[in-house]
Amino acid sequence: MAPPITMRMAQALRERKPLALLAEIEHPDGTARFWSGIGPLQWNGYRWTGAGVLGSITPIKQTSALQIQELQFNLSGVDPDVASRLNDDVRNLGARAWLACLGKGNTVEKDPYQIVDAVLDYQSLSAAEDGTVTISITARTGFYTLERALDDAWTTEEQKLTYPTDSGLDMIPALQNQDIQWTPT
Repeated sequence: MAPPITMRMAQALRERKPLALLAEIEHPDGTARFWSGIGPLQWNGYRWTGAGVLGSITPIKQTSALQIQELQFNLSGVDPDVASRLNDDVRNLGARAWLACLGKGNTVEKDPYQIVDAVLDYQSLSAAEDGTVTISITARTGFYTLERALDDAWTTEEQKLTYPTDSGLDMIPALQNQDIQWTPT
């Protein structure tokens, strides 16, 4: 459940201050920070790059149901040379998005409202006819990890923590490096 909107954010919304969307995406090549306007923006000690209409997050839904939501962070118009050098192993990295109100001089008003806190799953690229590339990173919110298989294998030591007298896994290390010849009987 998302935290409540603070009084300062509620006041900025009542005053109908201009809205902006801020997105922070962890990536193996470095954390990327974008905002929905044009040009640079300073907030929270970082410089945010204006993505304008070239950036999007779809779909953003707020619900009280315990369900897994999938959303995509998209950035269009990327130079193909830049896109070809990007590492695509984004699984289990984080992504966040905030709804912010802007003050004078494109300053972010206090307490933007966090609307997304997601875990990245995979990245895909698609090329347009003019050669520019769109990067799409799929993320999931909620309890999606409950539907994933565990990426874990037990060792003999872990087995003995739960079952102290079980010696069934003691022979596994010896079997790993053996050549076994299968012959018909």
